[in-house]
Amino acid sequence: MTAHPDAARAVPPLRDTVTVVAFMIWVQLTGSMASLWLPAIAPEVASALGVDAALIGLQVVAVYLGGMVTSLFAGGLVARLGAWRVSQVSLGLFAFAHFVIASGSLTLIALGSFVIGFGYGLINPPAAHLLSKVVTPKNRNLVFSIRFTGVPLGGIAASTFAPALTLVEGWRASMAATIAVSLALLLVMQVFRARWDADRSRAAPLFRSPMADIRDAWRLPAIRWMCFTGLFLAAIQLSLNAFAVTFLVEETGYTLVAAGLALTAVQVAGVVGRIAWGVLADRIRNGFAALVINALLTAGSALATVFVAPEWPLGLVYLLFFVFGFTAMGWNGVFASTVVEHSPEGRAGNMTGAALFFTFSGVIVGPAIFTLGHQLTGSYSGSFLITALLALAGTATVLLAARGARISEMN
Repeated sequence: MTAHPDAARAVPPLRDTVTVVAFMIWVQLTGSMASLWLPAIAPEVASALGVDAALIGLQVVAVYLGGMVTSLFAGGLVARLGAWRVSQVSLGLFAFAHFVIASGSLTLIALGSFVIGFGYGLINPPAAHLLSKVVTPKNRNLVFSIRFTGVPLGGIAASTFAPALTLVEGWRASMAATIAVSLALLLVMQVFRARWDADRSRAAPLFRSPMADIRDAWRLPAIRWMCFTGLFLAAIQLSLNAFAVTFLVEETGYTLVAAGLALTAVQVAGVVGRIAWGVLADRIRNGFAALVINALLTAGSALATVFVAPEWPLGLVYLLFFVFGFTAMGWNGVFASTVVEHSPEGRAGNMTGAALFFTFSGVIVGPAIFTLGHQLTGSYSGSFLITALLALAGTATVLLAARGARISEMN
């Protein structure tokens, strides 16, 4: 039977919950901002380096490839160093990466992007470990979902401050902002380190086989199928972010500004949705059920997008993309919470790392699948049909995960 991390434990003090959630949001926000800073100023960087802006766009792929690597080592690092320290390490990596990128060398920009990914892969496993200490069965999904608002908030910060600072100081100097934020947060966190890393074990191996956590996750049906759920839903999330503007400009004749507002609706809906889905999951006391509803609504939104045409009222299109963002951008917190809930006692970070390996894979393959759909069908509308199928596949894997959890609880 799977042990729940918060079973048979006193309700944690509100002060502890607020402290952990606040710092984990800031770490997540900083990581998201660091990873999206360069894409937010890609045209300026490309012009300065004399390369195509699309080449700078490949930086996102480098980030998630790096994240895939460290997500598999994060569980061992958490056990040995402590989750709080690993979060600090991620911040140090963000600062170092942007220092390297600020050199202005294309080779070092690529290297720095991988280093950002190394830090990004170390964010979620320690956060899962820490949050599992301060949640209760009644608020688990909401707390995890609030913490995951750091992702869109970091994107908003990057898109707001990176261009403004670049225009004033230049793109290389703008990197000082993320370096300063990362180092300042790292130092402030040191004050709380002894309190939150008291459970670390100096005898734990620093590094384990990168496949060890995947093998362990594969033996647990609930976690195994949740890994595939993360892959499918992440593929949809990145495809929506990457192609919404292009779809509206090229196939409906929207201006770049009008299409950009639709993407803004997606991002705002993502923040609202992450909290709302957490509330729903806690209200019905079933993360699996909330994810099934989410995936089905995502499929419906993607299918509706197939029929968007130039004659549609602008308000209706924005509403559709808001709903699409509410669903396709809102699942992450409930997903992470459900993985932790059904992880063996003390293994939340390890199972989260394994799940993230698959989730980051979806981030990379999603846009590729979407592009292939465009080539096969000749339209972005056809690609959104494929996205709807991915959402249905995600629905199926959530149901299989729920079935696996029930079987484990009966054994």
